[in-house]
Amino acid sequence: MIVTVTPNASIDKAYRIAAPVAVGEVQRVTEVIDVAGGKGLNAARAVAACGSSVVASGFAGGHAGALLRDLLDRDGVPHDFVEVAGETRSCINALDPSGTSTEFLEPGRPVTETEFEELLVRVRRLARKAAVVTVDGSVPAGLGANACARIVSAVKAEDRPVILDTSGLLLEEGVRALPTMVKPNADELAQLTGRPCDDLSQVVAAARALHGTGIEFVVVSLGADGAVMACPEGTFRGIAPSIDVVNPVGSGDTLVGAFAVAMERSMGAAQALEFAMAAATANCLSPATGNFDPAVAEELRGRTVVERIADGE
Repeated sequence: MIVTVTPNASIDKAYRIAAPVAVGEVQRVTEVIDVAGGKGLNAARAVAACGSSVVASGFAGGHAGALLRDLLDRDGVPHDFVEVAGETRSCINALDPSGTSTEFLEPGRPVTETEFEELLVRVRRLARKAAVVTVDGSVPAGLGANACARIVSAVKAEDRPVILDTSGLLLEEGVRALPTMVKPNADELAQLTGRPCDDLSQVVAAARALHGTGIEFVVVSLGADGAVMACPEGTFRGIAPSIDVVNPVGSGDTLVGAFAVAMERSMGAAQALEFAMAAATANCLSPATGNFDPAVAEELRGRTVVERIADGE
């Protein structure tokens, strides 16, 4: 079983509108699509699509929290959330006929230290039964920059692998807890290491430096240029096949979920990166975030290139 922890889950609402957004005018919505949102919930759907069992955890509150649970039930994703006093946030994405996206992202209602402590207890209990735990995304108001680091430490206290996928100060503090895997982009990697990451050789050097601090897998997302991974088996470059993208949203979250599955199945490093990148590419071909076709992912896996570019240390 894989557990995903999404501290700042949301109801993601996609609004399709008939004309471009016009400031100060009434906008007529032609279609509304509600999805249980948040990086960890995208990852959870990806785990399920890979054929592994998953439990999604985090905070849920109010009527929106009840809807969040209902939407996950619809998606076939089991969940075990901490009930909080504040209402679960909503995030709105207005899509006009040209494909332009305008997003309104709520910050998340404040969470108390008592509620957070309850989440840490919940995570430790779930981790005891899990093969891998992922900690994903932002955190609600009221929690400090060390919130993700504290969740990582709770998982490590149960001697379980933990993947951290966040950004900003949460990532800077989180890497100090030495998660099993992190997935920064090149800019985040540069900030974490204080090294330039303007070309592939610099990214490789910085990834190896971060790996050297005690993080087992450093997977650097390079967008259309694929990924670089530094790990005990060496340093690898992954190149995804060329496709006509339908919806790239959540591809990084899908990579995290699929990599967790690869870890659960004890794949070798190169095989794990290949498996995860193929799932992330398949997500780009699906209009639904995290709900890719496993058959498509398997076909793409055969066209995904992973090459060793340096030996392990």
